[in-house]
Amino acid sequence: MKKSNVAGLIVIALFVIGIAVALMQYKREQTYSDEQKNVLASEKVVLSADENLFGMTTTDAPENYDITKDYYENYDNAGLEKYVIPIAFMDEESYIFGIRETKYCQYVYIDDSQDIVVEMTKEQREKWISKLKEKIDDILQQQKESKVYNFNFEKDYKTLQIDVTKEVLDQEKMTSFMSYLTALLYHSEIYQVLNGNTDWAVQIITEDWDTGKELINIEYPDEGFRLSDENWENI
Repeated sequence: MKKSNVAGLIVIALFVIGIAVALMQYKREQTYSDEQKNVLASEKVVLSADENLFGMTTTDAPENYDITKDYYENYDNAGLEKYVIPIAFMDEESYIFGIRETKYCQYVYIDDSQDIVVEMTKEQREKWISKLKEKIDDILQQQKESKVYNFNFEKDYKTLQIDVTKEVLDQEKMTSFMSYLTALLYHSEIYQVLNGNTDWAVQIITEDWDTGKELINIEYPDEGFRLSDENWENI
């Protein structure tokens, strides 16, 4: 492969994964403009239907929906396990509403520190973990027919191997790519958190599908992407 083509694929991989990462909601670190919020809203539609890649409903929360602990009239967390979800992959109101609808846990709310907290029994935790593994396997199976990208999780969902070709720039393929990537990162996050890993991370390794050359090797979410003006012009 010509050197210029390899460089182009690097830019493409950065571009595609960078867009997906830009869709993530960093609590206390990132404030979305109205335009960015519209992008997130449209992405929820892409993932849509009653059951999407996240395994929860994507219906927007009702107006003035209470996402705090006060939502529960008879709150009693005696004997429950407590976990903090560091990153929400959609707006917090819709996320908490969706989790409550699934009944994966006993309680889910945003606390005074603006953290999303889930509290559950041991049985609920084990059932949720089992569901996460099923969803990850389903997602990996769904994208196996693609000749444009391929995902593979390793090391207990802590390493995500991605093979990619330049055809991923096609709008339809890019949309599905981002949907799969976002969902896989979300499920890995929850899986790790429910297994006691408070400092969850995913090593994302991206390779040129044709040559096997490594294009990207980062640890998400600690490391992100930034494209220079020159790279944007070359896309």
